Amino acid sequence: MNLDKICEVLENGGLIISPTDTVYGIMGDALNEDVIRKIYEAKKRSFRKPLILLMDSYEMIRQYTAQINELEDKIIRNFFPGLVTIILKKNNNVSELITGYGEYVGIRIPNNKDLLAIIKKLGRPVISTSANISDKDVITSVKEIDTHLLKFVSYIVDGGVIKAESSTIVKVENNEIKILRAGKMADKIKKMN
Repeated sequence: MNLDKICEVLENGGLIISPTDTVYGIMGDALNEDVIRKIYEAKKRSFRKPLILLMDSYEMIRQYTAQINELEDKIIRNFFPGLVTIILKKNNNVSELITGYGEYVGIRIPNNKDLLAIIKKLGRPVISTSANISDKDVITSVKEIDTHLLKFVSYIVDGGVIKAESSTIVKVENNEIKILRAGKMADKIKKMN
């Protein structure tokens, strides 16, 4: 992986496709609204469907969210980095374009050293979403990338064939953990209620 090249592409408003710890993802600079629009256009995705943010640390999460309650804190400390996405109340540092004009944002710290290195070097979150056209199957190898998507992408990291796994999506409501999408970690997280 060419870390310098990837960060240069991201800093200049380009998109990359890279393996994540779930599937191949399309990624861009989360603080650049032109990049956010480009991702929606590339995926033919409705602007009402939120994107998630990948971050590298608890400190970074705090920079982009409102107050984190005790249960949310416990989930983050127990399950990050890993296959868990938590829905948190955003603050003004997060564009409404990312959240589908809502007040909550999905956040994950990936368990992938290359991705964490990219985020750390960039110094800010990256938007991440699966590298497929909306409502089509997720991809597990670069050979499967749709030609429409390729027109928008400046750099591809080929990590070979990866195993498709979805993250468990959780949200704390009324001091109770709601599982919005079950995944490998769902049962372990439910035990925290």
